[in-house]
Amino acid sequence: MLIREFISQTNRNKMISDLLKHYKVGSVKVKTKSMKNHAHYNVDTGTLELSTRYKTIKNSQVKEFLITILHEIYHAMDAKRYGWKKFKDMYEMEMNYRIANDQDEYDDNKYEIKAEKFGQKNWSKWKTRFKKEGLI
Repeated sequence: MLIREFISQTNRNKMISDLLKHYKVGSVKVKTKSMKNHAHYNVDTGTLELSTRYKTIKNSQVKEFLITILHEIYHAMDAKRYGWKKFKDMYEMEMNYRIANDQDEYDDNKYEIKAEKFGQKNWSKWKTRFKKEGLI
């Protein structure tokens, strides 16, 4: 039996689509672009931007990929929950608060901490599900 080294682009897109639908943010657009970070949720455009690093995903990158996607989906859920403008203002206020208190605007940001916890908490159940579906 040949072990698949990479997850196909089709399977990657199916996983992302399933996650967006499950968390009721299915209207989020997804695009791939060259960037330093692995992914970013652009609140202004409602777009989940994926790094070109994720054009092909090795099986060894599945955990990192799922945590990252879930983390960004959490931001999309916040934008939906509060409204994109209000969430953007809340996020920027939190960044400014952290900077004013000599903390890291990203690492100490409560919205980033919550999103990361969400990704860490949920990635393994999705890996199991996607494995059963033959996507991984």
